[in-house]
Amino acid sequence: MAGPPPAPYDGTIVGASPRPPPPRTARLEPGAEPPPAVRRRLVWPDGISPAELLSRPPFERVGQTSADKPIHGLRLGNVRYPHMKMQVQPWEGKDGFLLSVNTHDNAQSLDLKADDADAFMALQAENQRLKVAIELAWDEAGLPTFPRYLRNYLEEQGNLASPDAG
Repeated sequence: MAGPPPAPYDGTIVGASPRPPPPRTARLEPGAEPPPAVRRRLVWPDGISPAELLSRPPFERVGQTSADKPIHGLRLGNVRYPHMKMQVQPWEGKDGFLLSVNTHDNAQSLDLKADDADAFMALQAENQRLKVAIELAWDEAGLPTFPRYLRNYLEEQGNLASPDAG
């Protein structure tokens, strides 16, 4: 048996605390204290439901899924780039959501001949490196990330296909 059916996403986070990873994990700058603006974004009222928390500042609605479910972001930034966000995306699974990092640095019309193009591409590479490191730290902490979901899914499929699974 594959387990219980996926939890429908109704704006709540199932089976997880609405608290984000600690700032040091989110920002990956060991020993560095987050700037005051980021610290203020990490102070939330007690007793608030995840759905209510995500629907108001400091969270932003940053998109929606193909099923018109909102994707929310929390701007945490990094040392070099203030626009990086932690995203909370609805996902049909035991937790009801996935966490990801949105580097928020895709330039649709980057002029590759511009004087600052090399610097911007270096910034994008560093943001990608941070994204991978942050999501790996979240995954290792047991938080719901896409790689964790994918691993679990493939393990379940492998168990279903195994002759010993029955």
